[in-house]
Amino acid sequence: VFGTAPRELARAVSLQHAVEMVRVIIDAVEAQVEELAAPGNEAELREAVLTYARELAFSAAQVYARTAEARGAWDARLEALVVDSLVHDETEDSLHSWASALNWSSSPVTVVVGILGDEEGDESKGRPASAAEPLIDELRTQARRARLDLLAGVQGNRLILVIGGSDDPIAAAERFAGRFGPGPVIAGPLVRDLRTASVSARAALS
Repeated sequence: VFGTAPRELARAVSLQHAVEMVRVIIDAVEAQVEELAAPGNEAELREAVLTYARELAFSAAQVYARTAEARGAWDARLEALVVDSLVHDETEDSLHSWASALNWSSSPVTVVVGILGDEEGDESKGRPASAAEPLIDELRTQARRARLDLLAGVQGNRLILVIGGSDDPIAAAERFAGRFGPGPVIAGPLVRDLRTASVSARAALS
């Protein structure tokens, strides 16, 4: 099934819809077993249908898992690009498109900066961006629970958070302060939207 269908199918049909379609097909076949099977082979047909359903379920899980992983990797690269643009004050017109692709719509916005310490707690060394990915995933989860938008990135040994949806920069910084390494955590001033967030980023970084 998934070898014949075009790859775009996974983007057009959700996993839930795919599961429901398979369920309908299997239910329809099982309801007609008495008519479809040769006399005495009903149990064999039912077993074959169950085997087919199992294989199809595993195939669907693999297809949609690969799609989700690819989407997640693309979002991570896009997020890093947005943070890098804000840090370097490169607020191009494409920044708005990137933010839209990441479903960013929050305002006002503040930028919070601090040290990303290594596992031994030496803030002078920092950790590579790849080592910070689990931390960034946890920060995203924490932001969702607080109903805030968050973009995160690593620049050298600094962890940079772009936080949207809070009108109190200090409160926003305090919410995530425990996730930084030793040293000060700086909150930039509130700005209107993501397009002007470089102002907050410059103030925090300075």
